[in-house]
Amino acid sequence: MADLQFPSLNLKTEFVEIKGERVLVVSFVGQITNTNAYEINRNISVIFRDSVYNIILELTKLDYINSIGVATLIGIIKTVESNHGKILIGGLNHFLENVIRLMDLPRKVQIFNTKQEAITHWE
Repeated sequence: MADLQFPSLNLKTEFVEIKGERVLVVSFVGQITNTNAYEINRNISVIFRDSVYNIILELTKLDYINSIGVATLIGIIKTVESNHGKILIGGLNHFLENVIRLMDLPRKVQIFNTKQEAITHWE
C-alpha cells in the first residue's frame, strides 16, 4: 500500500499476516496540527480502500496531535468497529500516552508499548 504524505505528517502503511489474518499497520510519522488536520481528516479513509479493517496504529513517531487529530483517530476506530474489524494501538510516545489515556477509547482497543508487542498479542 502506498504511503500518504501531508504537510508535517507521513502515514506509512504495510500489510502483515498475523495468525492467518491480513492486518494493516498504519504508522504516523510527524505531527497533526491545525495546518494539516483538515486535509488528513478528509483523506484518511483511503487507508480502507482495500477493505481491510484489521488495523494496528503505530503512533511512536507521532510527535503532536491536536483535537482534530484525536477526532480522526476516533473516526478510524469507529470505522473499524462498524466493519467488525479489530484495532490495536502499538506504540505511543510519552506525550501521546497521556492524550490517548484521556480519550476514553472503547474497551476493545488495546494499547501496547510497541508495534511488535501488538503483533504478538493479536487475537
